[in-house]
Amino acid sequence: MKIGTWNVEYAYERRLDAIRTVINANPADIWILTETHDDLVPDGCEFVAHSLPRPRNWNGIRGGSRWVSIWSRYPIVEQISLDGADEKRTVIARIKPNGSSTLLVYGTVLPWKGDEQVFNWDKHHRVIGEQAREWRELKERYPDADLVIAGDYNTDMGTGRRYGTKRGIADLNKALDLCGLYCATAPDLLPENALTHWPIDHISIPKRWQTFTNVAAAWDANRKVHSDHSGLVLQIDPQ
Repeated sequence: MKIGTWNVEYAYERRLDAIRTVINANPADIWILTETHDDLVPDGCEFVAHSLPRPRNWNGIRGGSRWVSIWSRYPIVEQISLDGADEKRTVIARIKPNGSSTLLVYGTVLPWKGDEQVFNWDKHHRVIGEQAREWRELKERYPDADLVIAGDYNTDMGTGRRYGTKRGIADLNKALDLCGLYCATAPDLLPENALTHWPIDHISIPKRWQTFTNVAAAWDANRKVHSDHSGLVLQIDPQ
């Protein structure tokens, strides 16, 4: 199974063909796309769970824009709603990769410095705590399901020197650990020279997958062509 994530920076119409070319060259069974648009459908992924439409509060946002979309080759049997969840910036899909297993995919865009005119990291830190409670709720509600947390973390998950804060990274790692997860795209787990800069888009998966998971693909940002974010695909090959 391959799981990919990429912030496609609004999926502007003029960039759609270039974005599709990259996605098709790095196929995944499940895509968590952020800052995306309904027109961007990965090949072979017929099932989808969308966050609510983005507010059209400036001219770069057109109808069909989303903060998060989860696209899957496997059936999405339920789009899960949690009380109090931010359904504009998060979406949760229950997916059946095969007849017996269940996968919960939680797609997210965490706040950044300057988000909604908050020019510090307070909102980022607060929302990490809020979403962490939702991850624990999902684990309690679906104890036999595997959980994946993916999307735009708005932090490098390394030192925070590129983007983020030490507190935010520590809080994320603690929250993931409490759910039995780890960030499989943290800088120290990337192949050497995979990316020019550490990513801020990440995929966290169950710890028990670690021995059979690797980064299958990674590509640098190219704002003039497709996006100001790099993208990643994980390969999970259980024995």
